[in-house]
Amino acid sequence: MSAEGDLNRLRRDLVAYLQRKGRGGDEAEDLAQEAFVRFHRAGHDLAAPDARPLLFVIARNLQLDRWKSAAREAARRSPDDIHDLDAGPRALASEAPSADQRLIGRQDLIAAADAIRALPPKTRDAFLLHRFEALTYRQIAARLGISVSMVEKHIAEALRQLKSARGG
Repeated sequence: MSAEGDLNRLRRDLVAYLQRKGRGGDEAEDLAQEAFVRFHRAGHDLAAPDARPLLFVIARNLQLDRWKSAAREAARRSPDDIHDLDAGPRALASEAPSADQRLIGRQDLIAAADAIRALPPKTRDAFLLHRFEALTYRQIAARLGISVSMVEKHIAEALRQLKSARGG
């Protein structure tokens, strides 16, 4: 497949992910585009092994930011206006994060990407397929050519290593 074909598939997968998380077609497309823009502005490379999960995390964070913003707007509206709001299933009213909270979040994201990058290949693949493509263990087993039991072990190991990398 060509680089353009890979990019189109990545965009379609990202839009489908956002739609599964609760956003309609046009808004999911907008969020995916904004995620790509932020990904590139931050100096990341789509050819990097951690590009896909990082892009999905950026998109998910953008989606959460929109839900929070919509919830804040709803809090400012009168109760009669709230029924018009499509804030998403997990809308939370909160203040914007402070600079130190954003820095900590960025550091956590970098540490998580490093930990994912350090996973053994099959463990990393199983984890990414489960978390970012929402595949079932059976689907992952079929794609990787391993048993469902091995998928369970790989994902458990990935979670253990990620937790350890967080200091937990």
